[in-house]
Amino acid sequence: MTFDTLSTRAQVARLRLTALEALRQYPFDVTALKLLNHGFNTTFGVRTAAGQRFALRLNIHSKRSSQQLVAESAWLEALGRETELNLPVPQCNLEGQLNSRVYSPDLNRKLMATLFSWLPGKDLGDDATPAQMREVGRAAATLHAHALEWRFPEGAALVSLQHPLMDSPNNLSTDTPLLDDEARKVIHTVFARVSAVLRDLFARDTPRALHADLHNGNLKWARGKLYVFDFDDSGVGVPMQDLAIAAYYLRPDQALEAALLEGYQSVAALPVYSSAEYEAIVAGRNLVLLNDMLVVTTAELRAILPRYVHNSITKLRHSLERGVFKHDVAGLVPAR
Repeated sequence: MTFDTLSTRAQVARLRLTALEALRQYPFDVTALKLLNHGFNTTFGVRTAAGQRFALRLNIHSKRSSQQLVAESAWLEALGRETELNLPVPQCNLEGQLNSRVYSPDLNRKLMATLFSWLPGKDLGDDATPAQMREVGRAAATLHAHALEWRFPEGAALVSLQHPLMDSPNNLSTDTPLLDDEARKVIHTVFARVSAVLRDLFARDTPRALHADLHNGNLKWARGKLYVFDFDDSGVGVPMQDLAIAAYYLRPDQALEAALLEGYQSVAALPVYSSAEYEAIVAGRNLVLLNDMLVVTTAELRAILPRYVHNSITKLRHSLERGVFKHDVAGLVPAR
């Protein structure tokens, strides 16, 4: 029986052994290991005999190269040392490295393992307030200012985010009955518009490391403090992309989106862009998500795929006709 055919429970049990093996590379005794997430990557909460808490991430399905993972860890370490941001700081192993490798007999290959400092609190999710979103804006401006001066260490690199689909292969042109000719025309038009805007933005601004997935599921709040995590999609882009990606998930709440930009401006001037350019990149986020959804294998996601495709095309068509990307447009198929 292969690893892919095992139940979720069996997979986690096998990976738990791999996680314990990875933790032998760190200078402490593990007393407890608890699953936090098993999906694209697998993450365990770690407790030590000294009362410390960490999060261990095993890169199971990540598309990222070792150079990209090294860059992510190096930037997080620098951010933790050089800014006041609260984020998951990679911990050094016994060899002084921020990333470890551990062999998985079930997958028959070495996995990259990274041990992060523990983040308290719960995800902002749908309960974010304008005051919290102002803190998100402040954090985004701090990230961008730091990245402008930070340099990648030797052997580290992040992908360019100048392509409309970021670093993903183009699945939008695949032969699927879910996309008819009219839908493909909408996709092609949005794709071309996003490509042109990104080309102009990259020519005007200075590309730098970005979080590139700054939504409320990747933000925690505890005791009045914001915590930013999940830099797994980080890449080299321009600041406006982070703001537009965040805005995609906030809409239609205009107060939250305005608070995000207000917070940013309290630290630094907003990037220079037109409203049309901004709206194009917001719509471009839907392209990225639709592109990923077309190749999902999870049964739960496959079940909602027809509705997701229909609603995405409806929103993208509306953005072309009205110049504004919205989630609350006419013609959407509601969830059952």
